Amino acid sequence: MKSVKLLSKLVAGLAALTLLTLSVGAMNVSPEATEEVRVVAAQSKLSSEADTVVVFAKGLCCPSCAIGVRKMISRLDFVDKKRFNKGVELDTKVQLITVAIGQEKKADFKSLTEAIVDAGYDPVHSYSLQDGALRTEPLVADS
Repeated sequence: MKSVKLLSKLVAGLAALTLLTLSVGAMNVSPEATEEVRVVAAQSKLSSEADTVVVFAKGLCCPSCAIGVRKMISRLDFVDKKRFNKGVELDTKVQLITVAIGQEKKADFKSLTEAIVDAGYDPVHSYSLQDGALRTEPLVADS
């Protein structure tokens, strides 16, 4: 009788683990990209889209979960909400956030960093092009 209960618990545990595995797979969770891959993606995005900021956000690997990032960033006054999806493009395959900057506006990296943190992610650094070269700047959230 004891072995039947133990076997029943084991089968229930395996069923739960299988369901969890299937759920995570259905969410299209991406593994974290390498910095080399991210650099190529950031340079490509910045070269093809004028007036944008690209940010690496650690943990941004699920499209559904990342929706909160869009909501928080699109509230910022420097974001051009007419571009992308409410001014924000999320690329969970490389953990990059591209933000469209409005005309005659300048990105406020402090509020951008806070918005990403408030959405539950860790903003690591921003990418920009200067004289055709990719430049990386650390983003530090206030504690």
